[in-house]
Amino acid sequence: MSRVGVLLLNLGGPEQLEDVRPFLFNLFSDPEIIRLPFPWLQKPLAWLISTLRFQKSQENYKEIGGGSPLRSITEQQGLAIEKQLEEKGLTAQTYIGMRY
Repeated sequence: MSRVGVLLLNLGGPEQLEDVRPFLFNLFSDPEIIRLPFPWLQKPLAWLISTLRFQKSQENYKEIGGGSPLRSITEQQGLAIEKQLEEKGLTAQTYIGMRY
């Protein structure tokens, strides 16, 4: 019997309030998120954006429980995919990869 693996990928999110600023910095440091004509500007811009936005973002995350629900939602999706595939006669294992 063949084995099936399903990889679910997403950007991720801060797991707790203390993670918000580093999450924003890492997110905006990524040239795939913000493309700049001068790569040397990437980190200073990421620092500026994360510094200006982290308090408001932290407040927003606090309102929804203190962190991003993205990981648990993705885990639930993985379990649902495994169940659906099992109903079709396929045994599968899901794996989750978060970029940040």
